[in-house]
Amino acid sequence: MALSFSEYLDESLDEAIKRTVVVRDGKRKIKYVSDRPGYTVKDKKEIKISAGDAIKMSIRNKKSARKRAGKAAMSNTKRARSMQKRTGL
Repeated sequence: MALSFSEYLDESLDEAIKRTVVVRDGKRKIKYVSDRPGYTVKDKKEIKISAGDAIKMSIRNKKSARKRAGKAAMSNTKRARSMQKRTGL
């Protein structure tokens, strides 16, 4: 069945917003996320991330990655120890 142009647009716009289940405060919540790069979901509508926000996010992500990198070895060691206890190998 062929879709009209407006039906195709409506369907394609709905596909860009996905629902994911996240845990907040010990309860399951549904979070809406966009699968289009450069877009976010606000009030169940897809909006473009502004250039200023994108730059701030980039700087924040770099700082976070730098902080995580220093703790990665210790985390991996602890994880390996826990897995060893669980599996008994």
